[in-house]
Amino acid sequence: MTDRRAQTPAATAPERARPAGAWRGRSGHVMAIVGSLVFFVVCWQLASTFLFNEKLLPGPVTIFQTAVPMFVDEGLVDHIMISLDRVVIGFVLGGVVAIVVGLLIGRIRLFDALVGPPLQFLRFLSPTALIPVAIIWFGIAEASKVFLIFWATFLFAVVTIIQGAKTIPQTRLRSAQTIGASSWTALWRVVLPSSVPFIVGGLRTAVAASFMSIIPAELLAAQSGLGYLLSQATITMDTPRVFVILTVFGLLGFLTDWVFRLVTSLALRRYLTT
Repeated sequence: MTDRRAQTPAATAPERARPAGAWRGRSGHVMAIVGSLVFFVVCWQLASTFLFNEKLLPGPVTIFQTAVPMFVDEGLVDHIMISLDRVVIGFVLGGVVAIVVGLLIGRIRLFDALVGPPLQFLRFLSPTALIPVAIIWFGIAEASKVFLIFWATFLFAVVTIIQGAKTIPQTRLRSAQTIGASSWTALWRVVLPSSVPFIVGGLRTAVAASFMSIIPAELLAAQSGLGYLLSQATITMDTPRVFVILTVFGLLGFLTDWVFRLVTSLALRRYLTT
């Protein structure tokens, strides 16, 4: 009895130490990210000061000084929200269609034969190339920008989703069929959950594609949004304003990707863990 009591604290000590170790690991990861960003900003400022003409490459200090009045007096926040609204609507529509089409192509041979070849042809048409078509179809209204973001999201996500649906272990499908599951039930209960890692990966790639497509869309066919401001700054050769808008785009994409990873890791944890 004495030996067992003596061994109990020693056996549980590593378990008690795990939360502290995990916290240190997370803190170290956050500090590494912060340090990386600080190092990037410092290098950028040094390059702007000593290596390049600041009129061609404004430094972070100049960009900050230019950004403050743009936020306070020029309604930059309103343009940010307009662009985000377009991105969210196009991304959601494109993501839903990509999931449905990707699963059907990946698991139904007839659907793959009918839709797969045209899709392979269409996926080489970039959103930028379709800007004239979008303007002809929808004018310069909101629908043209949403269509281009939808197109980019759909194309970047659907290929990964198709691959995920095609690589599902056959043992899972056979087990479902053994207990009497129909093809549609297996698609909903087996194929969809098994494809979640590929769906998340495809949609995460599509997040970047949606931000990249909103820039040319607003450059050529908008009267508001960050792309519109970027075109106006380019016309006037206002380099600091150009870099302010590009920096805002980068920060929005960085934060959106972080939120997407956080939400999917929490909401879909049971499907993403192996």
